Amino acid sequence: MIHSRDLLCVVGLTAFLFGLLIWGYVIIIQVTHPEWIYLPFSHVNYFPFNWRLDDVGMAAFGVSAVGFLVWQIELHTKAK
Repeated sequence: MIHSRDLLCVVGLTAFLFGLLIWGYVIIIQVTHPEWIYLPFSHVNYFPFNWRLDDVGMAAFGVSAVGFLVWQIELHTKAK
């Protein structure tokens, strides 16, 4: 059975990595196809799937920052 501290560490690392991957995707789209940045992230037309690509990039950056913070706090408290 996984402990809650280990689970929090895994969730933090997962949020950090996937947030960075989505943010990187948005940056690549912004550089290669800047006219797409104002289009919806998905063809589905209801919340939260109808967010614009730049909004998704900002949210992903925030998720990755929080995930990194949680992951680092859990790593440092586990080491002590």
